[in-house]
Amino acid sequence: MNHSNFNFYDAFDFDDDTPMFTFQVVTVVVADKESNNQGRRTKYRGSILGHNNFNRNRKEGELKLYNNYFAENPKFTKSQFRRRFRMSRRLFLRIANAVEAHNPYFKQRTDALGVLGLSCLQKVIAAHMILAYGIPADLTDEYLRIEETTAIESLGASVKAIVEVFGDWYLRAPNEVDICRLLSIGELRGFPGMLGSIDCMH
Repeated sequence: MNHSNFNFYDAFDFDDDTPMFTFQVVTVVVADKESNNQGRRTKYRGSILGHNNFNRNRKEGELKLYNNYFAENPKFTKSQFRRRFRMSRRLFLRIANAVEAHNPYFKQRTDALGVLGLSCLQKVIAAHMILAYGIPADLTDEYLRIEETTAIESLGASVKAIVEVFGDWYLRAPNEVDICRLLSIGELRGFPGMLGSIDCMH
């Protein structure tokens, strides 16, 4: 794919300007890791010997997240959401809902003790924070109450699901209609004749 000719977020028909180069790099890394790990998975499932488990209070993290950004009257505004998540809430929820419908990993479930697990939003936002800000996976625990290994697992599952759901349309090379639209957007922003330059997206 020619990264200089394509803007993922412009193709969503929203006015979001986040570069997708990081996402595309992670996609390649995850795909490579998947191919290297095939046949290496063990049959062992369950608690890890010597692994310290503690109550992260996942429900509290989910409730705080919901009240801050997704409630009917959220604590933070749409513009704050856009600044922090690098996209509109509508676009984010579109991606999260599609990912949840595509992969059962993102559906909230109860564990063997009947304790409710992480929500789809917690998993998707952990993956998004790692991608958007380049933070270490264990930093997501502080706000989202999600441990490092789960955050990394969520990142891989999220990237894979996005490619499978949106890849054929949004990660393809632009066609003639796309090129005309992207050129007109560039012209409106004061860059006539420019097509998908990451340096001038803002």
